Amino acid sequence: MKKIFVIGLMLLISAFAMTAIAAQPTAPADGIKMERTKKPLVFNHSKHVWAGCAVCHHPIDGQENYVACATAGCHDVLGIKDKSINSYYQIAHKAKGAKYYTCISCHIANARDDKELQKQLAGCAKSACHS
Repeated sequence: MKKIFVIGLMLLISAFAMTAIAAQPTAPADGIKMERTKKPLVFNHSKHVWAGCAVCHHPIDGQENYVACATAGCHDVLGIKDKSINSYYQIAHKAKGAKYYTCISCHIANARDDKELQKQLAGCAKSACHS
């Protein structure tokens, strides 16, 4: 009886795991050009996959949302340094007080106390982002 219970439990866990894996979207190929900023950059999903999709592609109305940042109705206000919630500039550059992670806030959090790494990941003029 115990053997049947354990086998049934393992099958149930496997079914849930396969469903979760199948539900994950496939990341786009590397080399996405983000040209809507003053200093364009190339974004590579492979360098960021460890964070999980939902860190950047946050839920909208409680639903997972895997569209591009500048999709109409999302962060489609393209003015440089516009401070509105729909600002394309702010989703990358706002360092504090954002509801979700931004590029800069995540880079600062991951660099922690390493000042040289912070320069590389979050510096303006000579960052690894805008090369």
